[in-house]
Amino acid sequence: MAEEWGIVRSTLWLVSLAACLAAPPVHAQLRDARPNDDIRNALKKICQIYDLVSTQLAEPVDAERAMYDGAVRGALAVLDPFSTFLDAQQFHALQQQQQGIQKGFGAILNVQSGSVTVLQSVPGSPFARAGLGPGDRIIRINGQAVAFMGLQELVEVLQAAKSGNVRLSVLQSGTVVPRDIELSPTELPSPTVDKKFLVTPDTGYLHVARIEESTPGEIKNAIEQWQGINLRGVILDLRDNPGGSLEHAIAVASLFLQPGQAVVSLQGRAVPAKTYAVDSPPLWSNLPLAVLINGRSASAAEIIAAALQEHDRAWVVGEPSFGKGVVEAVMLLSEGTALALTVARYFTPQGRSVQRPLPGTALADIVGGADKRFHSDNGRPLAQGGGVQPDQQAASWQLDPWAAYFGQSTAFVNFAQSYIDRHGKVTESFEVNDAVLGEFQSFLEGAGLPVPPQSWTRSLPYIQVRIKTEMFNLVFGASRGDEVEVRGDPQVASAVQGLEQARKLLQYMEQHKSKQIAVGNQGERFFSPSRSLRFIHGQAAAK
Repeated sequence: MAEEWGIVRSTLWLVSLAACLAAPPVHAQLRDARPNDDIRNALKKICQIYDLVSTQLAEPVDAERAMYDGAVRGALAVLDPFSTFLDAQQFHALQQQQQGIQKGFGAILNVQSGSVTVLQSVPGSPFARAGLGPGDRIIRINGQAVAFMGLQELVEVLQAAKSGNVRLSVLQSGTVVPRDIELSPTELPSPTVDKKFLVTPDTGYLHVARIEESTPGEIKNAIEQWQGINLRGVILDLRDNPGGSLEHAIAVASLFLQPGQAVVSLQGRAVPAKTYAVDSPPLWSNLPLAVLINGRSASAAEIIAAALQEHDRAWVVGEPSFGKGVVEAVMLLSEGTALALTVARYFTPQGRSVQRPLPGTALADIVGGADKRFHSDNGRPLAQGGGVQPDQQAASWQLDPWAAYFGQSTAFVNFAQSYIDRHGKVTESFEVNDAVLGEFQSFLEGAGLPVPPQSWTRSLPYIQVRIKTEMFNLVFGASRGDEVEVRGDPQVASAVQGLEQARKLLQYMEQHKSKQIAVGNQGERFFSPSRSLRFIHGQAAAK
């Protein structure tokens, strides 16, 4: 497993809560609303129950635990999966996450039972200043021998070590005597665009891990670095992106959309309905754009994908997205705690809700109007019913049980390490040829892992990509390994092909614009899609 020591990827619940900070404030409305009789009766029952528990229970009652961990969390659990109570530590972590700050040592580590190997050091980080880099092996952590620790114990030791100074014994590449060093954790930037390179000589690739304050600027800076290249297009990879800040999702979409085009609309019982639209010219109005999504693309990532799709600004490739179409507001409580509460639904520019039904919660019947028909600006039909549906379906690796098992195991990285130990570091021209594959088969057989011939044949492209990825991870660092992995990804290959469709969308828009100019005041419409609803400042206006 890959452990990012100091640049930890945020968990789903933490990033999804970051979107709340952009939501309109609701404190005043909630304070001013008079509780109805049902609420008063429910509160009375809670007080009665707590009084009995606090006075009659055999052991003393911890009031904070009973109310916050018990009553409050229990009440929120029956509402929806996104409303939650944040203790002081969780709320502080959320604030740091929103600012893109992590405290640690700045290293990406490969962690498995009895082994910790450095894959990459962040420039300027404690690890980089200590001269540690790809292939270096940590053999002791604060005096504890790594070789005798299981995976879970290692993860716990690494997590605990990030809270203060750490003493490491490191066996660096090409040495036989360990080197002892002491490091102090520091605040490190946590980039949201974690992969950026040219996937082909004229195609840019950006993987956006989450949506935060720094994300629009990171995307802008990455594309500007390619200005000297005649770009065929850019792939914006939102796969596995759990979302984040609504405000900055709008800013990302605004990099590519025209002024006045809607990005998203909000509606809630205590939140005034509002449409958020682009208010400045785009930086890249004619750059072909393909957006990659999958079943773990959620919330703010879905806002971006849906807006670009509905305005025919991007060709969406991959698998249906997660389907989170609600917004949470974070409300400050006493003693540094906070409440994250679902306060609104969001709608795409054409009025679609991407929220999927969640049985057993308040969102069970959220998708209504299934008979409505939605279209993009240019008249392309759009699906409704939960999640963003891609324009072009593209599956990831289709692995049989044998290949899936080895993909999740340590077989590939262990083989890469043993290969380097025998042959020395590979060069950039390294390819997984028949000789390398033969050694891999022998390695598996020596480990008592027979290879079914049919599985081997079907999985050969995947095996070649994984072996080369792990070789480059260990020799050149995780960034170079990422490039190998992405270039071999079948969904990315589909997105590269999808850029041709994105180019056609742009050409169609230009033709439409020319047609409108030629028609002048005659009022002719180039398209006449079915009616749909656009929510503008609280009113539903026919389009």
